[in-house]
Amino acid sequence: MARILLTGFEPFGQNTDNVSETILQRLGSSILLIDPWHEKRSGNTVSPSIKVAIDKQLLTVDEAGSVTVAQRLQNGERWDAIIHMGLCEVCDSIRFETRAQNILDMRIPDNNGRQIRNQIIGDDNIFCNPDIVSAMRFPELESVEISTDAGTYLCNETYYRTLEAMSRTHPQNGSPVCFIHFPSPTKQSVETSIKILHKIISRLLYKPVIDVAGAVILDDDKFILAKRKSSKDMPGFWEFPGGKIESQESAELAVCRELKEEFGVSFVPIEIIAKHYHEYPKFCINLIIIEVSGDANQIFDNRERWTSHDEVCWFDNLEGVKIAPADEQLASMVISRINAK
Repeated sequence: MARILLTGFEPFGQNTDNVSETILQRLGSSILLIDPWHEKRSGNTVSPSIKVAIDKQLLTVDEAGSVTVAQRLQNGERWDAIIHMGLCEVCDSIRFETRAQNILDMRIPDNNGRQIRNQIIGDDNIFCNPDIVSAMRFPELESVEISTDAGTYLCNETYYRTLEAMSRTHPQNGSPVCFIHFPSPTKQSVETSIKILHKIISRLLYKPVIDVAGAVILDDDKFILAKRKSSKDMPGFWEFPGGKIESQESAELAVCRELKEEFGVSFVPIEIIAKHYHEYPKFCINLIIIEVSGDANQIFDNRERWTSHDEVCWFDNLEGVKIAPADEQLASMVISRINAK
């Protein structure tokens, strides 16, 4: 059974209650979650539902509360995910925080009377794992805003300390850590917040399935592949140029949008050639390759605009080419199609 740590805060300032504490109180000791990508996942190797044990922790709104989870990590405790929750007084919807700032600037004292202004608390800002953000965005969760501003009060301090401790105690295989700001119950019911929380937790625990569109750009007996930059995930691998398919977007529109964004060149979709499902260690890919038409020479003329790749080349065979695993089978198929003509 998966096990998560879920934290909330006691009331602070002029508030007589805190929605994060209310959520903790209303949740049981376990929940049943549904795989949000079950219909997209190839095969039946993953259970469509899992039972998750919830370890609850109510944090005090002071320095001791901000380091509670960090200390538990340093003492050797481990969970499949850590989810901090807090109240956002000005929010109208849920905010999924992706960044903890390395600053503490308290507009009001904490519950122990501490009020620190404009103090640096670490070397740099810390971001949550980008795979977590992708899991929240593809497809987008309704009524959830992806935010890079967790504030400069106790919520941010707690988030920072936990991310810092996770990177220190588990630098290679740390569990997902995130912070979720919930609006006041006067703006969104607690029941609605809990339903959305369930969806967020399921996306943290299940390996996401991401729909990707790749372009097949042909010129007689050869086609284009692009090599990923060293600063990107899977650096040095060759792949079909393209990218993630956004919500409510077709594969054909997605591949043309991605080509325009990456290379500054307009292409027109011709037809979907093939689809392939591939499972990486942290995520899965549904890759759809689409033949497109356009002036491919402009890609090479616009090299200064490239954002994700540092090389683009024509290929008529794959000998010695380091191809991304998700693309390898489809690239071989394109070669076979070319040779069959």
